[in-house]
Amino acid sequence: MLSELHALILAAGKGTRMKSELPKVVHPILGRPMVSYVIDAVRAVGCGKTILVTGYKSDVVKASLQDINDGSIDYTEQTEQLGTGHAVQCYVKEAKERPQSLLVVCGDTPLISTETLNKMVEIHKKEKPAITMMTLIMNEPGNYGRIIRSNDGNVIAIREAKDSSEEELKIKEINLGVYLFDSEFLFDNIFKLEPNNKQKEYYLTDMIEIAANQGKRVIAVIEKDESSTLGINSRQHLAQVSSILQKQILNKLMDSGVTITCPEQTFVGSDVSIGSDSVIEPGCMIYGHTTIEKNCVIGPNVKLNNAKVGKNTKLQYCIVENTTVDCNSKIAPFTSLEG
Repeated sequence: MLSELHALILAAGKGTRMKSELPKVVHPILGRPMVSYVIDAVRAVGCGKTILVTGYKSDVVKASLQDINDGSIDYTEQTEQLGTGHAVQCYVKEAKERPQSLLVVCGDTPLISTETLNKMVEIHKKEKPAITMMTLIMNEPGNYGRIIRSNDGNVIAIREAKDSSEEELKIKEINLGVYLFDSEFLFDNIFKLEPNNKQKEYYLTDMIEIAANQGKRVIAVIEKDESSTLGINSRQHLAQVSSILQKQILNKLMDSGVTITCPEQTFVGSDVSIGSDSVIEPGCMIYGHTTIEKNCVIGPNVKLNNAKVGKNTKLQYCIVENTTVDCNSKIAPFTSLEG
């Protein structure tokens, strides 16, 4: 069976720098597992099925996504973490169907740009290369893999920083680990990867060189927004990405007619809906599938989780979880309502 576009999300690692027993990709950002934002992004660009490559505590990853799995999320086990190429090999071995194209992304990049992903999909459909990939120009590329181009500008390889020469380390264009593969090329060549590197791992990046050696095209789409490329490897990164996402959510709400008197002291999750002319005071934590209708005053210091708040309602210093507050209500301070 051949379908058009699937996504493969690499989500097998523990994330040792997180200093946690939780798998890295389930650490919450604004009340949701970080990997759920990546799932949203690949769904938004038309991926009919999403496959997660899991490894460390797979059961925990699966349980964290139960609420958003409408049947379009599958899983592949990577029992040994032998590199990104090995992760894709695990998927190919178990694949029940072969899509026309496979989008491969990392599960720890919740800010990934749907705009750039859409551009990749459009170019891939039009140009039909073996691989379309996402790159970024950085002044200080650090430990990112470098994009190696031929004299005529074609992408011919990616060199991991730890395997790069001094000359290659001067290259500013870096790999972001986002690839859109022609599946026929991928399935025919993925097992040609060899662990010929210092880490003794199977690098997915070597697929670019395989394509170039076969005379096949590799197209690079350059990402313009560096913040969208942030991956999470530590608690500091988690806080940084949470702050960016929170600012995006609050700005969107304010643009839609909601007053937020102190954004720096307001927490609103990504699944929250707030009606126009409502006012959110400082110290509020609003998350889950919460809906606030028009002309409400929420706060200060209100916690709402999976709540429905009717219009013209005033809430102060209270907790409302898993229940409904009727229109025109005024809840006494220090009240806790739970459904």
